[in-house]
Amino acid sequence: MNALYIGGMIGFGPALFLIWFSLRKYAFPYVKEGSLFEDRRVFFLLAVGMVIGTFLFVFEQLLAPLYTFEEGIDFVMFILIFVLAFPLLEDLAKFMVLNFKGYQGRFDSTFYGISLGAGYAATATLGYVYILMSRAAEDNLTVPPDMWLGVILFGISTAFLHCSIGASLGSATGKKMGLRGLPSAIIPHFIFNLLLFPWFVYGEIWFSIILVLPVSALMYYDAYTHTLPECLPKELHKEIRKDSRRKLK
Repeated sequence: MNALYIGGMIGFGPALFLIWFSLRKYAFPYVKEGSLFEDRRVFFLLAVGMVIGTFLFVFEQLLAPLYTFEEGIDFVMFILIFVLAFPLLEDLAKFMVLNFKGYQGRFDSTFYGISLGAGYAATATLGYVYILMSRAAEDNLTVPPDMWLGVILFGISTAFLHCSIGASLGSATGKKMGLRGLPSAIIPHFIFNLLLFPWFVYGEIWFSIILVLPVSALMYYDAYTHTLPECLPKELHKEIRKDSRRKLK
């Protein structure tokens, strides 16, 4: 049970923070008229992301023996399954949810993509922490502090990644781009998973954290500074900028 509590904090902490941080400037008091998004949709897609994340995490763990073995890792199968197939499966699931009729052609679908990605990241991270603690308990080992710090940073990186992907897919849905919106989300995901290769080879999370944390942070920065504001109609974008300046004064 402790594993679930700790995994929940590491998984849900960064994910929920990013929802708040990402959407705060699109609601009161930054926007005088009120939120530019519907709270119920935000929480609904957060829950949907959690369900999808749980299901796909379990499914992916069932496929893990195809590329990882006690004596090492099969590089070709790792590339085909972990680097290519898993991101494609995960992002297609988000794509299908965000392309339901009720979200097409809406600028606020970008906001809902953030919460969908956050829900996915939260449960996926929880799963990794649970497995880590369960294996340590089986071997009567204690997870060292530096490993915990690495796992926390991995959780933050995962939240950055999936929230960015959700925003990208939501923006594409708002513009009715269809499948043309997939590459901009999936290609960075391929790169992220490829950078986790040292973790699988050397068993040291820090080799990968040094690579994936700045990459995922840059992805989120681009989503926060470009994808989110640029999804708004021009007149609404100008109004928000004026309201933000008034609030800063």
